[in-house]
Parts: sequence; structure tokens; C-alpha cells
Amino acid sequence: MKISVIIATYNDPQLKKCLDSLYASQDADFEVIVVDDCSTIMDTEQIVNNYLGYRCFKFKKNTGPSISRNFGAKQARGKILFFLDSDAQVYPDTLIKIQRRFEKEPELQGLSIIWSDEPVKDTFFNKFKAIEMNYNFKYLFNRTWGSNGSAIYKDIFLAEEGFDEKFRKVYGEDFFLGMKLFNKGYNIGFDKNISMKHCFYEKCFLGLKKYSMRAFLRAKELASVKNKIETSYNSKKFQVLYLLSIFIIFFGILGLFMHLLCLVAVGLYLIFFNLNFKLYTAFYKKNGLIFFIKSVITHYFYILSISISGILGFLIGKKNYEF
Repeated sequence: MKISVIIATYNDPQLKKCLDSLYASQDADFEVIVVDDCSTIMDTEQIVNNYLGYRCFKFKKNTGPSISRNFGAKQARGKILFFLDSDAQVYPDTLIKIQRRFEKEPELQGLSIIWSDEPVKDTFFNKFKAIEMNYNFKYLFNRTWGSNGSAIYKDIFLAEEGFDEKFRKVYGEDFFLGMKLFNKGYNIGFDKNISMKHCFYEKCFLGLKKYSMRAFLRAKELASVKNKIETSYNSKKFQVLYLLSIFIIFFGILGLFMHLLCLVAVGLYLIFFNLNFKLYTAFYKKNGLIFFIKSVITHYFYILSISISGILGFLIGKKNYEF
């Protein structure tokens, strides 16, 4: 059962490492299709041509990830599409495990895998996000399907018209299609025993800025959906953390004027800490005490920033979209 790996890329220097990781794949029957969305600082075709059998299509103008991925899917010769970001990397057994899962379960129509806790780059924020996202996949996500690390039968993808091409930037095309698939009752698996690696921003501030903006835009779009089904993007487990982070800072500020309210803020933070205890333990076990302290502080402000951004986006969004 052939897998077509679809990679949309734009000015991404991590592409070669992504392709190297695919080249090292064991046993799987697969092809690689790279769609270059009019990169300006690198010759993607030259990079891809170094890999026998890999195909590259280069756009003459920048169109956005949805159009790029949809185009790549239409060129696919495989029965299964596997979408991968150009800054991600697979393990040698990732593709064969996906292939075997589809072969063993004829009723399976789509599949998502998890992101590893191994960072692609040796920077604080990459290590922090790798561990945090791995924890989310393992313990907070019940169902998910997106544009990085998800597979689906080509005929189903095309029948559902692929990623919504109204999204010209990376923030909503993946969760909208995932929610659409779940709403329509497709059998989408979630295998926590298959993993891949993902690259994140090197600098913490830029990472917080990116994810806050993405949270705002995604919440704005989610507010427009009438018949939402719970996925990783609107998980109730996350909503509890979001509310706690806001109430902690709220009562903390009020505590500057009414000191007893500081105790409320401390109590709420202890609840927040306890809910994230497994994650914080992973921070410590993986990289030691200093990393643990820095990560615990970063995690609170990360959750707080995307919570505030998400609430603002949800309030602005209009409820007018139905699957």
C-alpha cells in the first residue's frame, strides 16, 4: 500500500534534513512530493533532485500552504497521503508503521501520529516545545488530525476537497479539515506508538508571539463553527488550563491591593501546577533542574498568552460557518 508523502515548503532551510530522514526510512513503499510555494532564498528543486525518485513542483507565486498541499495531493500516485511539514523529521520506522496500521485495519480511513520529545534543534524553546507537545499528544489529545504528521486515503481527501484554500497562512487549514472529518464520522485513528520530530522557533519570545497569534486566529475561526466536535484544538482539558492561567493573574493583580486574594492566586496556581505535574516531571527528567525551573515559568506564561489571545479571537469571531 503506497504512501505519498506531501511536503509544502517555503524558504525553509530545514527541508534537506526532512528529506534525509525520509530517505532513511525502512521497508515502506512510499514516494515524496515537494511543493515549493515560490521560495526566494533557496533552490528547492536542486535540493530535491539529489534524492532519486523524489518529485518537486515549484509555484511561480506564493499561494499559501492549503493550495500547495492540495496540489501535491492531486499529483500523488499512492493510495495514502501523509502530510509532513518541511521542518519536521520522521524516524526510520515511521512510514512502515503507518503503512502496516492501514493494512491491518481495512476500516481505518485516516491516522494521526504523535510528535516526539526529541528536539530537532538544541535550543531551550525547541526542547521545551518538544517535551510539551509530546505530553499534549500523549495525555491531553483524545482525537486529532492536522497537516503535520497525519495520513488519509487520497480518495477521501479529494472527496472532501482537501484543505480549505481560504486560509492563505498557516493557522486554520489543518484543524478545519480535521474537525470536518470527525464531524462527518470518518474513522480517524490516533496512534501514540508512532512518532516524528518537529522543529520550533529557536527564540522563546518569537515562539510565544507566534503561538499567541495563531491562538487568536484559530479561536476566531472556531467561533464561526456552529456544530463543533471536540478535538485537540478545542479540548476541554486545555480550556481548564486556560481559565486557571487567567484567574491566577487576575487574583494576583487584585492581591496587590487586597492581600488575602494573593492566597487565592497561590491556591489556583497550585492546582495549575498539579494538573501539569507529569509535564513538569518530564521537563526535569529530560534536562535537569535548571531547565525544569525555566520551563515551568515559561509554560505558565505560554498558557496565559495563548489563553488571552484565544479569548479575544473567540469574542471577535462570528458564528456563521457550518460543516
